[in-house]
Amino acid sequence: MKVKKIAALAVGAAMVGATMGFASAQPTVPNIPKDFFVNADGTPAVKIVVGSTAAAMDVASAADIAVALGSLLYTKEQVDVQGDYVKIKAEYPPETVDSWTIYAYNASTIRNQTAWATKYTELPGDYWYNGAGGYNVAYSDWMGNFQVTTTIKDKDKIGDEQLVDWHVTLKNVQLKSKDPSNWDKSRPPKDADLVVTPGNVTVFVDYVLYNYTVTKEEKVRDAYPEWGVPAVYENKTSWYIGDAAEGTGGTVYKEGVKAGQTFTVFGETYYVLDVGNGTFTAGLDKPTEWYQVGEPQAIEGTDWVVTVLDISIIDQRALAVVKNAVTGKESNQVILEKDTPVDVFNDGAVILTLKDTFVGIDGHLIASIDAQVDVKDYKSGDTITYDGKKWKMTIATDGDYIKNVTLTNLDKLEGNPVDIFGAYDLWYHFQLKTLNEKKVDYDINGDGKKEDKDFVVAYAHIWLKEKEGKVVEKELKVGDDVLDTDYVVSEIHATADQITLKPVSAPITVMDYEVSMEDPGANLILVGGPVANSLTKYLVENNISTVDWVNSPGDIEYIEGALGGYDVVIVAGATRNETRMAAEALMEYLAGL
Repeated sequence: MKVKKIAALAVGAAMVGATMGFASAQPTVPNIPKDFFVNADGTPAVKIVVGSTAAAMDVASAADIAVALGSLLYTKEQVDVQGDYVKIKAEYPPETVDSWTIYAYNASTIRNQTAWATKYTELPGDYWYNGAGGYNVAYSDWMGNFQVTTTIKDKDKIGDEQLVDWHVTLKNVQLKSKDPSNWDKSRPPKDADLVVTPGNVTVFVDYVLYNYTVTKEEKVRDAYPEWGVPAVYENKTSWYIGDAAEGTGGTVYKEGVKAGQTFTVFGETYYVLDVGNGTFTAGLDKPTEWYQVGEPQAIEGTDWVVTVLDISIIDQRALAVVKNAVTGKESNQVILEKDTPVDVFNDGAVILTLKDTFVGIDGHLIASIDAQVDVKDYKSGDTITYDGKKWKMTIATDGDYIKNVTLTNLDKLEGNPVDIFGAYDLWYHFQLKTLNEKKVDYDINGDGKKEDKDFVVAYAHIWLKEKEGKVVEKELKVGDDVLDTDYVVSEIHATADQITLKPVSAPITVMDYEVSMEDPGANLILVGGPVANSLTKYLVENNISTVDWVNSPGDIEYIEGALGGYDVVIVAGATRNETRMAAEALMEYLAGL
């Protein structure tokens, strides 16, 4: 019902927009209460009065006001609603995928406590991470030895299964101070860009998947120490699907990717036509489309347009042509047979496969066709582009299967943050903290004194973080658990506004001679001044209306208790055009109510 109310308001607003073009300036509408126009039960409380000698434009203005008034004729009631489900949403901030401390100067790493630094410039230059668990090398040694790995889960697919992880290796990262004149490449810079030169980011994507197990110790009984009852733990084994790096044991779930299958590299889908020794032939796989005879249709995301010229339902064939909408290149007519790929230009640019033919509900012949575009041979050393950056691809195959692909950056990556894979940021952060011996009443540097002196600790970190957080929505029905809590949905209860339209059952636009001035029976909107409308003339002659209608540029006058105890609104001007302007202003006012 609420939708109907909105539709009614839209009609009124549309009429206002249609007439607004005639007005250059609108009259001011006085504060007319809503109950002047409509009763509490949603029925009209007003009549619109047109003079018997009025011009056609006055009649049109009265009609427009009546249309705008229709948007108010409804009742609203709050009712109870019982739903089948409730939708809940949780918003999570960007997660830190991984982080690495690359410089640490604190109580656990310091090697000369009595020489503890008291400010940034005293920080020693040999507390960088040595790559083997310690913080005891210089910046240049850290840079040469820095190599970390992290895994980003479920980033690529085999077929429709998004089970393939990215195993990322990051090495030989450099820092580029934002203030190089004050950085001697010893202690960490306070503010710096990260610089990753070509060849120092690799992504290993393994397409061999296993059913593997993970065994964890879990508590199955709490301890009751007052009675001497110990806690009980048991090893629990769970089965997962993933690559060999994720678990132990298990059996092969996917041997890799073979001809006739699709897989993704950096999220781009390839349809594999052939697998060779360290090579494969594939094209970008496009969704199956329905093509109606004689209706040109573009292959999604490309400039290629397919037109099916004829279809044989019995023979499961289709006749088609393909044209490039940009270059104008066009194929000869090609015959497509069911489940038989056709290389349209014999160069891999477009390969079409007829999947089915049928008659649509409207009687038109339709063919469903798969398309692969940009089919070509891929070999180790080839370059692919992802998110505007170039990556070298190394392909490992075994027999008929693509086993894995390794991608290595060919572009220099620089900034803070550094964009990684379009969805992640690599950040550098330096932190310096101080503590005063006197404040904590402790001899921090071990010189036998507790002085009013600050000592510092310092850290430099590299973080890999998501660019954006996640929004998780879930539908819950009665009986469902509420996420990870002890609560259960017992019932779903809500309220809503029920809108009931009140259609007009009697005329609300009348002539002036039809109205009794002693008892008009409703509030009145008088369209037209004293020359055009006899009721307006009466109110002017009896000094009830005080507007100078003879010289009016278009006015709206609201008079309480004007006729028989009912209120009156006069919509008029010195000319019919100015009356029209006043009517438009009242219509906009009604739309606002």
